[in-house]
Amino acid sequence: MFGELILVPGHAVWNLQGDPLDDASWHLKPYQNSEPRYFVEHIRAGVELASQRPEALLMFSGTATERSAGPVTEALAYWRIAEWYGWWGAAEVRERAVLEEYALDSFLNVLYGLHRYKQVAGAWPERVTVCGWGFKGRRIGVLHREALGWTRPFEYVAVNEPPNLKEVRVREAATCAEFEADPWGEREPIAGKRRARMGRGYIVPYDLKNCNW
Repeated sequence: MFGELILVPGHAVWNLQGDPLDDASWHLKPYQNSEPRYFVEHIRAGVELASQRPEALLMFSGTATERSAGPVTEALAYWRIAEWYGWWGAAEVRERAVLEEYALDSFLNVLYGLHRYKQVAGAWPERVTVCGWGFKGRRIGVLHREALGWTRPFEYVAVNEPPNLKEVRVREAATCAEFEADPWGEREPIAGKRRARMGRGYIVPYDLKNCNW
């Protein structure tokens, strides 16, 4: 039924009711001010791409990363934003949109996204497309793909960039260096960042020993 995974990684949690373009309706980190409109563009890009590819499964990925938001996940927030905007006129995509609600960072967005896809489709995707920040193209499209040993087609769609790009690139260089030293994020500091984002009773439901792509 499906052949492609279109993945939209989450970055923050919306409160499910206020204007998605208003910072006040999100649970944001200090450096994410003015970014919600860019998040919405990521969601829209995924929806519009899925509307052009009827064989694709659209997936929003991200767990409940903010205690102030309670159990609401980034993935659910993104799905509800697509609902808010009526799926931008592509309502048929709604039937092909699913959530992956356990990923704690960009590497796990991809790894867990693949496993969630298999849960839904019964097989690994033939192709993966990720929609997100332009500055994360190397981290996700190169480092994570290589770490997973993914050899099938993999496309990274750079939707936009944040307004504070110069500052972000400095942080991104440091993050890429961490993943270059520890591709699966099994040691500090990446492992510590993941622990800080885990909610109470966090248990991943995927068979991560099965990665025979």
